[in-house]
Amino acid sequence: MLASTDFTASPQQVALLNFVVNRTLSGKAHEIVDFTIAVKVFGRGPEFDLRTDPIVGIRADMLRRAFERYYRTSGKNDPIRINIPDGTYVPMFRRQKLNRS
Repeated sequence: MLASTDFTASPQQVALLNFVVNRTLSGKAHEIVDFTIAVKVFGRGPEFDLRTDPIVGIRADMLRRAFERYYRTSGKNDPIRINIPDGTYVPMFRRQKLNRS
């Protein structure tokens, strides 16, 4: 997935994807919040203010669109789908049935 052009065009997108997936799989989904993402992924300082810097929401929306493109094209046969629902940054993982025709 990370080698796909849907993701390689933006190092920040790859960093966000790695962060949210690794935190979730390591049982630390509670750490996936605006402030933590802004500081740990996007290098913002402790003065980060979500009201004046929308970087996390913008990048999360871009990542959601990248998932859509990826799963329509090169990822259409991936056995696991990752989705980040609106209103959260915590990814969901879902097995998909593959057509083996």
